[in-house]
Amino acid sequence: MKKKAVALAILTTVLWSGSYILNKIAFAEGIRPLTLSGLRYLLAALLLLGIRPRGGNKPARAEPRLSPWLLLTLGLLGYAVAQGFQYIGQSYLTPIQSSLCLSVGNTLCVILADRLWLRENQRVSDMMRLFLLVGGIALYYFPWGGESFSGAGVLWMGLSSVGYAVHMTFNRRLRAQGKADARTLTGLPMLVGAVALLAVALPTEGLPVFSWRLVLILVYLAGISGALGFWLWTYSQAELTAFESSGINNLMLVEIALLDWLVFGRTFSALQLVAIALVFGTILSMQVGKRKSRTQETETQ
Repeated sequence: MKKKAVALAILTTVLWSGSYILNKIAFAEGIRPLTLSGLRYLLAALLLLGIRPRGGNKPARAEPRLSPWLLLTLGLLGYAVAQGFQYIGQSYLTPIQSSLCLSVGNTLCVILADRLWLRENQRVSDMMRLFLLVGGIALYYFPWGGESFSGAGVLWMGLSSVGYAVHMTFNRRLRAQGKADARTLTGLPMLVGAVALLAVALPTEGLPVFSWRLVLILVYLAGISGALGFWLWTYSQAELTAFESSGINNLMLVEIALLDWLVFGRTFSALQLVAIALVFGTILSMQVGKRKSRTQETETQ
């Protein structure tokens, strides 16, 4: 069962990595970032909410309910801000640039949220790893100011990471307190966020001309990468630890670089390859360090 869970988790990261490539193709088809994000998550939410867990003839167990204000907060932060701003950032950046900025930004913002909200103290080694993460981004874009650098793209990705970190902190607290399950924390907030995105996108960006290519991309983003990807990832979590899941999720950085090379013929300098390896290795070492510290805390209790 463990091997099957690992295989499913890796497959999920491949599905998610493909979204970065397809987003760039969709932008070339004429659809704008907020419209693409809103349509993707609206369709994915409807699919997720329409799928009921298998339970035979047994009476359905009452699912935890979220207050309207909390539901609105999770939807706006997790999807309207985190995903909407991410898509805007992706419209300025290449897939691997988006992945790098998001990996570093999400990690930095989650650590900052943990420190300010959950009062989790970071060690000196954690601070050193943070400098390495920022150094990896600086190394990738060196020399600064070149044609490959987009300040607007990096800024939007940074704002996306802030929304992601606060949303994740809310989710962790709600799950830890047993106030909501994974399905409740995903389907309805996703629907709320998608509606908010489209409420802004349709008046400002307008509807695109739907070519067959664009329709197929939306089907993939909503059904395959979105609804199916979430289901596979949730299924794999029953057998994997948080450390294992985080480690597998980090594979996306390498997968997106490979897809960027295969699909768009992207070339990387030796310095950029070192930067990608530095960010990947640093994030992985942070997960290893976190696992060791938790093991030591458990042993001393």
